[in-house]
Amino acid sequence: MDVDNYTELLPLITLGVIFFIIAVSALYWSAKKGQLRNFDAQAKTIFTDEEPEGEISDSFPSKQKNKNN
Repeated sequence: MDVDNYTELLPLITLGVIFFIIAVSALYWSAKKGQLRNFDAQAKTIFTDEEPEGEISDSFPSKQKNKNN
């Protein structure tokens, strides 16, 4: 591959560098704001007494038979 052909990759390399910078910036922001602390405690806050942790409370509706047959 000639050196001239590498210039066609410059937009792709530029987008990759921009994506990397945005990803690192997002991780830095989330760490600075405290979003990455104590994952386990935050995950358990969605459960209440009506839907306790570890108990299945969701179910699919029963299949309705077609009455037109």
